[in-house]
Amino acid sequence: MNSSHLDFIFRFGIVCVFFVNGVSKLQNIEGVMQWMESYGFPGLFIFPAIAIELITPLLILFGIERRISCLTLMAFCALSALVFHSDFNSPVQITAFLKNIALMSGIYFLMTAERKPQNAQSGHQPADKID
Repeated sequence: MNSSHLDFIFRFGIVCVFFVNGVSKLQNIEGVMQWMESYGFPGLFIFPAIAIELITPLLILFGIERRISCLTLMAFCALSALVFHSDFNSPVQITAFLKNIALMSGIYFLMTAERKPQNAQSGHQPADKID
């Protein structure tokens, strides 16, 4: 298995979290809206959240507008962590907060790895062409 296959598998693993959560939100819109409102966050934001969680993972996975998609998901993670998981008196919320930060970190690496040429990632210098 070459590194491009592994890259795809790990990219799939990271973006799956978001896609599955988007599908879950679709299946329980009313409940999630009430949960969001219990934190003082407008329930209508469920619709952009679902769109972000369903669309951006696919864009990242297939390399379409990857940078803006990664930045969108990173902002989504930061907002989710700060709004919904910042009760640091609860070990469960601390874990959820840290998971969002970890996802942001993974997405950051997905975004920056795509900008580096392959030879820069491996540390090898391209050989001079001999004509």
